[in-house]
Amino acid sequence: MKYTLEQIYEALDKIEDGQTMKADLQDAIHKVREEAAKNRTEKNKARDEADKNLAEMNKILEKLNLRGNEDVDASLDSMVESLKAMQSAGNDPRQLGLQMKSLQKQIKELTDKYDASEKRAKEEHDQRVRTAVRSKVMDALTQGKAVKPDAMYKILEGNITIDENDNAFYKNGEEEVSLEDGVAQWLKDNQWAVKTETQTGAGGGTAAKKPTAYTMEDLKNMTPAEINAHWGEISKGVHNEWQ
Repeated sequence: MKYTLEQIYEALDKIEDGQTMKADLQDAIHKVREEAAKNRTEKNKARDEADKNLAEMNKILEKLNLRGNEDVDASLDSMVESLKAMQSAGNDPRQLGLQMKSLQKQIKELTDKYDASEKRAKEEHDQRVRTAVRSKVMDALTQGKAVKPDAMYKILEGNITIDENDNAFYKNGEEEVSLEDGVAQWLKDNQWAVKTETQTGAGGGTAAKKPTAYTMEDLKNMTPAEINAHWGEISKGVHNEWQ
């Protein structure tokens, strides 16, 4: 028959010197529990240390590209022989590792500088191309007798495309034409944007201008479609303002 600890304590309380025996038993049980707790702590510490060592080993294997290798022993033996050969030749593998890191850093710095230089060169090239295209469009507008070529360029700029070979075209609807042809056709379709000869009245005086319906500021804020839709009013207003 098995007795519980409480039953044993109760029985000891009823006999002579039972209290002393009870205290001794409690002390012994306490020591056993302390020892068990200590053992558990040491086992947990040992397990944690083993896990740490395993993680370090896996890290080393990954660095050496040996993790997952079916013949790890052969690969390690080959690597050890290589290190021994390097040491025999007077080379310190640790110094070689430091030199490799330094070389990698230098390569990265040079690569970053090259990329920055390439980016800057491309930006400068693109700016030169845009400047050349603008100059060509401005010449075409001037040749076509456009009023305020600078303002007209802003209107036409959205229809200009530049391909990967730096060739510029004017997009007229779905068709791409040369800049010169595109500008000429646009001026032909928008006569209000073309200068006209000043008309003189009787007696040789200059004909009076009509009141302006649209200002230059209005024109800057209008889309090409809006300008085309109101070209009649614009030709009477802004055109007279630019005369």
